[in-house]
Amino acid sequence: MSLWSGLSPFRPFLPVVAVLLWFNSACQNPKVDSLNYLQSVKNGQLTFADGSTEAIPHWGDTTWTIVFCVRHAEKAKDDPKDPQLTPEGEARAERLGRILAGATLDSVYASPYKRTQLTAEPVQRRGNTAPVVTYKPDKQDLWFPELLESSKGKKMLVVGHQNTIPQLLNLLTGKMDYDNIPDQDFGRMYLVATQGVGITVVKELRY
Repeated sequence: MSLWSGLSPFRPFLPVVAVLLWFNSACQNPKVDSLNYLQSVKNGQLTFADGSTEAIPHWGDTTWTIVFCVRHAEKAKDDPKDPQLTPEGEARAERLGRILAGATLDSVYASPYKRTQLTAEPVQRRGNTAPVVTYKPDKQDLWFPELLESSKGKKMLVVGHQNTIPQLLNLLTGKMDYDNIPDQDFGRMYLVATQGVGITVVKELRY
């Protein structure tokens, strides 16, 4: 007896089952649609893998600050306290550098850990910005609002951690909408346009 013969009573439901299985797989894998991946940032435009573009909100407006926020790339297991990046992490950091090479960033910030510094380095190098500035992530609720006061109209990258980046987004939006980034998710980027705490627009991207 064939498989299809054994499934005869269930044939009317097979298309529904197939859709449910696909939906479950898509929900568990946020990287299904690679066409939405960010390819480059240039002249105030986001360009995606499918060739589509989107304007960055408030780009060029000197009353707004543009902040690209990312978690560090994939980390190794060589040191439980301060690990290096894995080869995959190094490749992701280089990809981030290529994406932001045309963004004309004014500054790059990273917490004082190897994994964040190594993620930020290709962006600094490819964008030919000033050396990476180290900040204390546990003090960002005090440091970042002060930074914004002197950074109107500037563009910057902030490299942090799975908990500190959502904390920064919650600080800027004045809400609690952002949870910790899942442990194995290293491909998120948050594009932030802000005039200060509570006056902030956030767009989530993947790269």
